[in-house]
Amino acid sequence: MKVFTIIVTYNGLKWLDKCISSVLEQSTVIVVDNNSSDNTLKIIIEKFPEVVLLPQDMNRGFGVANNIGISYAIKNGAGAVFLLNQDAYAGKDCIGNLVKISKIKTDYGIISPLHFNGNGNALDYSFQKLAYMSPLISDLITKQYSKDIYDFKFINAAAWFIPKDVFLKVGGFDPMFFMYGEDDNFSQRVLYYCFKVGVIPSAEIFHDTSNNNYELGTYGSEKYCRQFINSINVKYANINTDNYKRLWRFKLFLLKKGLIALLFFNISKAKVYLEKFQMVNVKVIKESVKNNKKLKPNYLDI
Repeated sequence: MKVFTIIVTYNGLKWLDKCISSVLEQSTVIVVDNNSSDNTLKIIIEKFPEVVLLPQDMNRGFGVANNIGISYAIKNGAGAVFLLNQDAYAGKDCIGNLVKISKIKTDYGIISPLHFNGNGNALDYSFQKLAYMSPLISDLITKQYSKDIYDFKFINAAAWFIPKDVFLKVGGFDPMFFMYGEDDNFSQRVLYYCFKVGVIPSAEIFHDTSNNNYELGTYGSEKYCRQFINSINVKYANINTDNYKRLWRFKLFLLKKGLIALLFFNISKAKVYLEKFQMVNVKVIKESVKNNKKLKPNYLDI
């Protein structure tokens, strides 16, 4: 099976060497650069000439940049792709072990390795939060694995192995999400089309990040608003539910809260609620649900 590793970069020079080197002998590597202002392009051209480099003229966001890499990979004979964050490093034989499992477990749409932190001395924070109720955690402690793959509803997209056939049914990442939330949405669609999501203990990656996006942004800040709209899009564009039908009711709730705050002269609170009201785009979310219920490679140029 021909596997392409896709790495989306944006001013990630401090991780670049280790990230690319970890997968260079395991797969064909594609780097989609979102118009970095550091020396990312120069270093790749000089040090990694075998890498397929797809530079962008603007920051297109994580999902759309991955779609560009996925489209290239499928057009060039990929049987599967391995999506790897720029701040993550693959362990030895990581991709080979993912390939082995995928050939046996053909009903899995996303297969992910174990996610350790950058030092490898603990589980990655976000992975641990997702896995703490799974039998995988106790098996990790004893090193006695009861399964070759453990089922999850969701694993963050720091390291995803996805067979080509999954993209042909599910599509790529929804461009409604610029950064964060796109992996939740994709996972929802994978489950909708009766694929599974799993983690294998025979493969490892090391994710060198502080995961500061999981900290709630200050009320009314840009980060707070971004986290809000991502959470709304994840919830209401979930094609496994009819949540989108209740979106106007939610918008009216925001408007009501904003007007009440104005009546009590709480201008700052009213401003946040009214900004949220404007941010929620009913048309975009409904169009997303409609598109994602179509069995075809949405968002991919293939």
